[in-house]
Amino acid sequence: MRASDIMVLSMRQLRERRLRSVLTFLAIAVGVTSIIALSAQVEGVGQSITQSLQTLGPDSIMVISRGTQFTEADVVRLKSLDGVSGVTPMLSVNVRVAGLENPVSFVGISSLDLVSFIGELRLLDGSVYYDVPAPQALVGYDIAVDDAGELRYKAGQPILLQTGQSSITLTVVGVLDDYGAALMIQPGSSVFVPIEYVKTLMRTGGYTIILVKAETTEKVDQVTELVGYVFGGRAQIMSVKQISQIVTSIISQISLLFIGITGTSFIAAGLGTFNIMMISVLERVREIGIVKALGMKDRGVLMLYITQGLLLGLFGSIIGVTLGVVTAYVLSTLLTAGFGPGGEMMAQGQQQGGGMGGGMGAMGISSFTPVISPTYVGIAVALSIAVTLLSSAYPAWRASKLSPVEALRYE
Repeated sequence: MRASDIMVLSMRQLRERRLRSVLTFLAIAVGVTSIIALSAQVEGVGQSITQSLQTLGPDSIMVISRGTQFTEADVVRLKSLDGVSGVTPMLSVNVRVAGLENPVSFVGISSLDLVSFIGELRLLDGSVYYDVPAPQALVGYDIAVDDAGELRYKAGQPILLQTGQSSITLTVVGVLDDYGAALMIQPGSSVFVPIEYVKTLMRTGGYTIILVKAETTEKVDQVTELVGYVFGGRAQIMSVKQISQIVTSIISQISLLFIGITGTSFIAAGLGTFNIMMISVLERVREIGIVKALGMKDRGVLMLYITQGLLLGLFGSIIGVTLGVVTAYVLSTLLTAGFGPGGEMMAQGQQQGGGMGGGMGAMGISSFTPVISPTYVGIAVALSIAVTLLSSAYPAWRASKLSPVEALRYE
């Protein structure tokens, strides 16, 4: 029998039991949808984190104090290290803004170093402060803008901060634009002030964070090692290069884990396909007997039911890919709405991580775009087709081995 005849006959048999076929398609589609939707979230978050890390640049190294503040002598020692092109000292503590529930980071940094710290300097209102010991503030987007998109604080207005039992009143000189997601830096939930003013206010000459720039990306590992020798256990040292590698590795492992978990749904799909194919064979025993009596070979019958299984896998995959893409974007919208700026996850992360001064540990993904990876789409489609073909193998073999005489006698 020609391949076209087998295809036509297979399609006809599937159409005869439309509801059963559709349910089988959907069972197969569930696994494909799950893999595509979940992997898209993981890939999207990973890409968002990687992009936010690039704000600092691949040649950047963050040195964060563990209790004891850094001194001017520490800054000088870092500048003298081989392979270091720049050193930016900062002083950061957690404070509260009057009227806001969640704590924010109060960061003292030179205005000249802001660009190297947060990347491109984008202002929504006002200008950058002058490097003088005066109560000036450059306010982050999430602090200055309310949920309705209106400015709470504009250039020239005062802002009241609370740290412990003390209150600090600053004059807002500018408002930063929205910088989106961040891993190590949260410009949106930070108040930047002149470093000399913070040191005077806090009555300290030390720093809590130092941003070190290597001369080239090739020297990042060397500089990281040297910085480790300088501070020993006094500091937490993280290079953007190392974090990017760790993030990429974790994202890959999580994606594989999701494939393993969602792959279990293919077991149900395979059992369903096996059941459908066995019922199809039993329903058509007499038909099989007739076509074999008319001259169809065992191979033709085998290919007929294998083709049906292949079609189930293909149609289920098409439905699954379509639903997977739609579900991926719906999920990202729901996750962003539930865990974005002001959400509970962000709030808990800031409180536990202690802001930038406490170790840069609060990771907030305010928004991300799901990434539909062709690799995972291919894996999902290949799994669905493989499962349906395996599930169809025994029913197809049984149908091909039916004796024409016994089949015609079957009731």
